[in-house]
Amino acid sequence: MSTNFVALHSSLYHQGLADQTIVRTALDDNNYNIKTTIHPLPITEVENGFAMAENSFLAWFSLVLSFPFIAGTFGTFIVQERMTKAKHLQTVAGVKPSAYWLSSYGWDIMNYQLPLWIVVILMFALGVDAFTTTEYNVRSATIVIMFLFGPAITGFTYVATFLFKSPSKCNMFIIVFNFFVGLAGSLVVLILRFIYLGTVLNGGTSNLKYVAQIIEWVLRPIPSFCLGKGLLFSTNISAFVLVEGKPLDAWSDTIMGTEIIFLAIESVVYIILAIYIDIWSTRPSIVRYFTRKPVKADPEEAEEEEDEDVIEEAERVQRGDANSDKIVLNELTKQYPNGKVAVNGLSIGIPAGQCFGLLGINGAGKTTTMGILTAEFPPTSGDATLATYSVTSQPEETRKRIGYCPQFDAHFMNLTGLEHVKLYASIKGIPRDVIDEAARSKLSEVGINEFDSNRLSSQYSGGMKRKLSVACATIGNPEIVFIDEASTGMDPVSRRDLWEVISKMVVADNDPGHRCSVILTTHSMEECEALCPRIGIMAGGKLKCIGSAQRLKNRFGQGFQVEVKVDEPTKTDDDLKEVIFTLLDLKGNVPNSDPESGNGNEEIFFNLDGAISAAQKVSGDNYISDKITEDDVSGNFIFKSASSDVGVELEELAAFFTITLRLKSVMSFFAEEYKTSTIRETQDTRMRFEVPSAGVKISSLFSCIEENKEKLHLQDYGISQTTLEQVFNMHAAAAEAAKEGTDDA
Repeated sequence: MSTNFVALHSSLYHQGLADQTIVRTALDDNNYNIKTTIHPLPITEVENGFAMAENSFLAWFSLVLSFPFIAGTFGTFIVQERMTKAKHLQTVAGVKPSAYWLSSYGWDIMNYQLPLWIVVILMFALGVDAFTTTEYNVRSATIVIMFLFGPAITGFTYVATFLFKSPSKCNMFIIVFNFFVGLAGSLVVLILRFIYLGTVLNGGTSNLKYVAQIIEWVLRPIPSFCLGKGLLFSTNISAFVLVEGKPLDAWSDTIMGTEIIFLAIESVVYIILAIYIDIWSTRPSIVRYFTRKPVKADPEEAEEEEDEDVIEEAERVQRGDANSDKIVLNELTKQYPNGKVAVNGLSIGIPAGQCFGLLGINGAGKTTTMGILTAEFPPTSGDATLATYSVTSQPEETRKRIGYCPQFDAHFMNLTGLEHVKLYASIKGIPRDVIDEAARSKLSEVGINEFDSNRLSSQYSGGMKRKLSVACATIGNPEIVFIDEASTGMDPVSRRDLWEVISKMVVADNDPGHRCSVILTTHSMEECEALCPRIGIMAGGKLKCIGSAQRLKNRFGQGFQVEVKVDEPTKTDDDLKEVIFTLLDLKGNVPNSDPESGNGNEEIFFNLDGAISAAQKVSGDNYISDKITEDDVSGNFIFKSASSDVGVELEELAAFFTITLRLKSVMSFFAEEYKTSTIRETQDTRMRFEVPSAGVKISSLFSCIEENKEKLHLQDYGISQTTLEQVFNMHAAAAEAAKEGTDDA
């Protein structure tokens, strides 16, 4: 069963059928047909405008939805560079904010042209008359407003990126925010105006028109609203002509005129605003003014006694005796918003031609210090001068004179190593005609060959990326270089190449005018001793000690380090034979011994109780037996063997007893000869003692051990001064102990 809903046409259709039947009867011709057609009156111009507006809504919706996706891509790259600190590295290298933002601005506008003109071509190809008609000058106004939207939304996105640290979050916000404002804002003002129109036509009064105007002025600073409102109003221009009662076109203020003017202004204002926000945010003096926070002194830290060399260095800086130094840190302090003091009153002067080693465990404040010196963020208090220029108030001048190799690898994944170095060479002002030669020479210095220099940096290993970072930092022979753990991940040969590069910069062919000052942070004590005539150790944000490697060893070393290795017992050793005889004498008293085995030592086994009893008999006390436990490192294997069903074999037990007695005799020897000595380490048959240097000459120490070498069964021994690593570990251990029970633990 079907129903004909076209009742309006049914009477005419039935009349046609009746007339056809009459004619067929009169002519006696069943092939005669009458065709019924309906021709409605042509629609008016106003009706045509309304119909076009309805049909163009989908096209308008598609434009408002798609264009924010283009804007989202503009912000992703900017935030990504800031997150990876590639932006900071470029700023340190000398890229001015205006150059950075204007180059990005120009590139993004060029990229915007492709989707823009594809959309325009598709509108003409698909016959979207609401946007392509020449009536009311809609075509020209539509193209202009879409063209101006690109520069305006680019600048707007740049400003918005300062609110984000995550590229994905920034991209999502730009897309959703602009789509919502462009869609909802435009529809709201249009609906309010139509409601106002209906109310007025019915003889009522309404202020909704003014509400709509207020919303328009509030949202016009947002480019997506200007685009959405302008395009939506142009599709309903016929209705506005009817309402206003006067001639209008798409360029009129009511339709697109005001929005086009706003987009033109925003195209300039937002990019200028982004440049100045960047300048302000990278100028430490301005940031510190708005984020200054008094540093609360920790009572425990106030009671902590400072090292005399650290105090002397701080006083030298305070007196002005370090003013001629290339790098001067004066009471540098950094406290984060969470209250953590990362750097606390750091005062150091580093002259030209010196490589200063800054050591410290992770979290000691080294990288924060580097961040302050490169003007990444301001100090909470204090200041630093680089080549006489203040880091906080003259960062532009300091950046002209420094090279920075950060702890991270801030590289462009689609550039080769050679292109990276050439880029930074250009930024630092190396003449164009020598850039290629200088870049290749620098890559060769750091150990990157011709083949690798032409590979993409994304294909580099971790060590090669560190080499590339060093090359980028040192190109152009800067006066000051900051190197933050550059040798991490490098092989020994590459590490030596790096040392040579640093040494050449510092020495500068003995030319005092071109000597470079370097601050090197590293975890390699060997590297620090090889390169740095002065070393500072940081812990808990404070400088714990400063001086040459030898000075630190003398002041904080605990004397001499004596390492000895005890001989493994052999069957011909008298002490081993004596132990075996003692165990054989006990075999009848050991429950697990085999009385019928005769004198075959290899067939005699001891269970756990028997082994402990034998240990007490051999040593005459509990010294050996106390080691036969599951928790003791040296006696664990004897414990497990003796606890088994078979037990521990006699010769194996005898060897363990002999070695233990030999180690005990070594400890007794040092306790008697050097009463203040301390055993620092025991591992298998190796032992390390610390002998205070007070009243002890290294010659007498050698002589004493050599005379007793055979008696103590020593295979070899070595005597050395306290190493720099041991001094470092001492301060690190103290810092870790101080952190226990705090928020940093």
